[in-house]
Order: sequence, then structure tokens, then C-alpha cells
Amino acid sequence: MRAARSGVLVCAGLACLLGHAFLPGLTSNCSRVARRATEKREITKVEICIHRDCKRRGGGAKLKKVFEDLAEGTNIEVGEYDCFDECPFGPNVRTLSGPDDDFGRVLNKVKGKKMVAEILGVELPEESEEEPK
Repeated sequence: MRAARSGVLVCAGLACLLGHAFLPGLTSNCSRVARRATEKREITKVEICIHRDCKRRGGGAKLKKVFEDLAEGTNIEVGEYDCFDECPFGPNVRTLSGPDDDFGRVLNKVKGKKMVAEILGVELPEESEEEPK
């Protein structure tokens, strides 16, 4: 029964994205969902959790430094926040889009320069061949 329901949902989702609504009342919602999925959110601020649980998992000042380094030269502000109440999933980061965005989007398990570059939408700088010692 559960597999049948998920199959219907997958078909309905595909129909929405393709513009074919086969379920009554789904047409208006489909276009809105498809638009939101294709919109690129312009991140203006990133807040890094500095609570002890996220620090233990690799967040805090170290993660903030990575964000600051990669956000240099962009218009993205990097700040701190005490806790997003998603401690088991840390390190956590919240992205905000514009001055009207009060809640943003909390991202979990943010680790590494590659992931930070993806979040910020910047290219990861090439590391020199020889690592500093």
C-alpha cells in the first residue's frame, strides 16, 4: 500500500514539473511548485551555529573562518547564531536571502570547503601543489 501511494506522488510530481496535471485541483499548485524549484535563491547572509554541539561536530569558529575566506569578494555577510535547535544534525548553518527573509533555510551537516563553496555559489580556489607545513 505504501509503495502504491509513493508511486502516485512521484507521478503527480513529474506531471507537475512537465505541466500535465492529472489530478483535479493540482494545476495551480503545480506551476507554483515548479517555479519555486527552478528559482535560484540569492544568498545575502550566512549564519553559523556557535553552540557547543555544533562546535564539537566541526562548526563554530573554524567553520565560520572557512565561510569568511570563501565569501571574500562577494556581497555575502557571514555571522554567528547561538543555536538553530537542530543539534543532532550539526554543524548547522542558516542561509538568508535578502532583507525580508526573517527565517532563512537551515542546512545540516555542513563540513568542508567544497560544501561551503556550493552553499555560497562560488568556485573553490585551486590549492597549490605543495601544502604548507
